[in-house]
Amino acid sequence: MKKLKEAITLLILLALLSPVAIAEDASKISSDAKSDTSTSKNWEFSLAPMYLWAISIDGDQTVKGVKVDMDVPFSEIFDSLNGALTFHFEGLHKQRWGFFTDLNYIVLNPEESTPLGDIDIDFTEIMFELAGFYRITEGTHTIDGLGGLRYSSMDVDLDLPGPLPDVDGREDWVDPDIGLRWQWKFAENWGTNLRGDIGGFGIGSDLTWNLAGLVAFKPWKHVSLFGGYRALYQDYSTGSGDKKFAFDATMHGPVLGLNITW
Repeated sequence: MKKLKEAITLLILLALLSPVAIAEDASKISSDAKSDTSTSKNWEFSLAPMYLWAISIDGDQTVKGVKVDMDVPFSEIFDSLNGALTFHFEGLHKQRWGFFTDLNYIVLNPEESTPLGDIDIDFTEIMFELAGFYRITEGTHTIDGLGGLRYSSMDVDLDLPGPLPDVDGREDWVDPDIGLRWQWKFAENWGTNLRGDIGGFGIGSDLTWNLAGLVAFKPWKHVSLFGGYRALYQDYSTGSGDKKFAFDATMHGPVLGLNITW
């Protein structure tokens, strides 16, 4: 009989204490969930994987003192294109400051006509940009101040006509750049993005500038489609005489892609 009373007493105590323990656990779980949610909302990310930049090139290229025109119109770009890889990744912290990376890898094989014959050009360029930005204004219109570095690696092989020997060269350089970006949400699912920057300043290129204008449509919560136009100018030169390597040209063309946000 004594053991039965002890068992009943224990059951009563458990019954009284269990709601308290459950409430404490639920409160802790709720608090942790709120903390995780708050932390996750501190950052917003976006990724544009494999967007298309169908470039034309207007300018000239010098390799080991041999200068050739680099005029590749848009109508010939897909005939000349041998490979491409692009992506853009961006992070924004508390709607105030952030960073982005941008990669452009392109392989072209254009052909240029000269009085001596045709020149086959094997042109490969990798451009990787890492930049930070600070949001100056918020709301329907946002303005970001930008600053970063753009790394360029260029590998060029000129197959000259006739008995002339082929020439090839490769150069790598880094350009600092500064600029602004303006974004405007002009309708519920529509927005525009304008960006401009300038750089080089004789550190890498003598001068480089970049301009882009995009319009975006957001049919789904985390996915948007965008299209527009981009132009990038580079004036880089090193060496002299038969050791000179130079690229003085503008790459420009339409941009199309898909952007994922979370």
